[in-house]
Amino acid sequence: MRLRLRCIAAALLATTPAAAQDTDDDEVLVRGRQTGGFVSRARIEDAPREITDAASLIEPLPGVHVRRLGADDSFATLSIRGSSSAQVAVFLAGVPLTGGADPTLDLATLPLWPGAGVRVHRSFAPASLGRGSLGGTLVLDPPSPRAPERTELWGAVGAFGARRLRLGDIRKVDDVSIATGVSASRSDDDFSYLDPIATQPDGPEVHARRNNAGHAAASGLVSVGMPVRVGAERGALTITALAQARKQELPGPLAFPTPYQRLDSSRLVSALELTLPLGGGSGLARVWGRREGLSIHDQRTTARDLLGPSSTNDAIIALGGSTGYRKRGGRRAIEVRVDGSAERFAPGEWIGADQPPAARRTNGGVAFDGTLGVLEATTLAASARGDLWVDTSDDGTSSTETRPTGNVGIETVLGPIIAATHAGFVARPPSFVERYGNRGVFLGNPTLRPESAFTADLGGRFVRRFGALRLSAEAAVFGTWADDLITFVNRGAYGVAQAENIGHARLFGVEAELRAKFHGLEARASHTSLATANESECRQVDGGCERPPLPGRPTEDFVFDVGWQIGFVRPRYGIDVVSGIRTDRLGTIEVPARVLHSTGARVDVPRVHGLSISIDVRNLFDLRVAEYPGITGPVRAPIGDVYEYPLPGRRILVSARYVFDTKHTSEQNGSRR
Repeated sequence: MRLRLRCIAAALLATTPAAAQDTDDDEVLVRGRQTGGFVSRARIEDAPREITDAASLIEPLPGVHVRRLGADDSFATLSIRGSSSAQVAVFLAGVPLTGGADPTLDLATLPLWPGAGVRVHRSFAPASLGRGSLGGTLVLDPPSPRAPERTELWGAVGAFGARRLRLGDIRKVDDVSIATGVSASRSDDDFSYLDPIATQPDGPEVHARRNNAGHAAASGLVSVGMPVRVGAERGALTITALAQARKQELPGPLAFPTPYQRLDSSRLVSALELTLPLGGGSGLARVWGRREGLSIHDQRTTARDLLGPSSTNDAIIALGGSTGYRKRGGRRAIEVRVDGSAERFAPGEWIGADQPPAARRTNGGVAFDGTLGVLEATTLAASARGDLWVDTSDDGTSSTETRPTGNVGIETVLGPIIAATHAGFVARPPSFVERYGNRGVFLGNPTLRPESAFTADLGGRFVRRFGALRLSAEAAVFGTWADDLITFVNRGAYGVAQAENIGHARLFGVEAELRAKFHGLEARASHTSLATANESECRQVDGGCERPPLPGRPTEDFVFDVGWQIGFVRPRYGIDVVSGIRTDRLGTIEVPARVLHSTGARVDVPRVHGLSISIDVRNLFDLRVAEYPGITGPVRAPIGDVYEYPLPGRRILVSARYVFDTKHTSEQNGSRR
């Protein structure tokens, strides 16, 4: 658990303010799509690259940066418009996967199935979704049971012992629709890297192997949709359940490796949602539950040397529900909800270290979302929430906070362009670790105030067809001004960390995405540019004080893919560019820019409808080493998002996908008859 908390602390040290299913076939711009906030969407089936994990599905989207601490399936966090990972809320089927006990979600633990998709709300999310966040919201949508019937199987083998499997099935039995999904993966991820400690400045390069970095995971999902009757009214009931288990090896940083440490985790999620006609609209009710188990195991001598536990066994239990009303008609829509939740962090037996205190959070909220068409080409939107948080700990401390949040938006059609702007206030309450500490690792601070920020953006979207050429483009500028940022500072002679509110920060950025199709040629590009300033720090320069950039955020993040369908073969090429990541709070140490190339090809097997074979090559030119600026001159060291956590070299993945489409098969059988 200590290592997990260190990962969370690392994310919080870099605290910063936060702040359509798009299809290339769109020829009509849909009004009201961006009124509530800019949204990015991605589906496995639409991705130009082979999707290995949730992080690889999300990272090409504009405004998004994925921070990896190793190969695929290693610890990975999400930043939206320069936020820290702790400031991003994550939902699955309406169930929050982040909360007070675990604010930073490891993207590697998010399972994927055929038909799954993600939505990234950049800054503002619907208030009815649940308690908001300071840094945007990630929503993982499982396969819908009401989608067309089909069965899909995907399997892959690749570098570093990778084995992957995804199975999805959607079928109807009478009036009941059932979607099921199974996913499993494993890898050893024991890639080689340049050892910066063993390599002498004037000597030959010494390479070492990254050990204890593998994983094994499995998950299963079922979602059932059925009609229900209450009196004369007919509605719909959707039941979703998820179970997953994961064993993750934890290699640690290069300077302090942990060759025997392992994190075992499990997650159980269930949700029930009922919709009934009511007063010309729909009455809504949802209940959900979540349980996560977390257990760390380590060799006793290694754990003692690192001042950590050799064994832990903790649980996170959360329950919640909401009820509300939704009505839509023409260009008007309204939704109101009342929701509540209760979360508990229950530490089990700790061996080799003091057990952290148990803690609880009770949250109640009222939400409103509304849109209104005021002119022929203009739509207004407003969202508002009022939240009450009550946190208590077994060590006798407690805290109660109330915080209103909300935003307004306006969208207008200007010929072929939809322009939109949004502005509002967002907030995030402190986590249990920040408020109550971890006995010997972090000091608690129950007087912490929630982080808050004002954020605004302006942008537009363009979709148009020019004969065989189809274009889709989106661009936005955004700015955020944050107060009471939460970060860890060292206290006392032993440098024990304690969370504090530390003043102000500002962030400005530009994000853009372009998609184009011309006959069989398809290209996609997304780019995010950030300029940040930590106004609580001062870097002395000639002429006065300079506000340093916030650490851990790239100033430039660019992703490009191009593919060409030639008969039954589709080759592709891609490039990823990341630059300007600073590693320290004063912004004096910069991680070198990296440019990674990738390629691949997919073959639709002739005469076997629905079967395709793919090969995908990441880091095509096997880039593993870059020059870092050192005190006495340039230093060669492994590439990575952060020092001490190298990224792997070339990776090859071979996969096969088979889709059994019930509708297509029925049409074929009918033609034969």
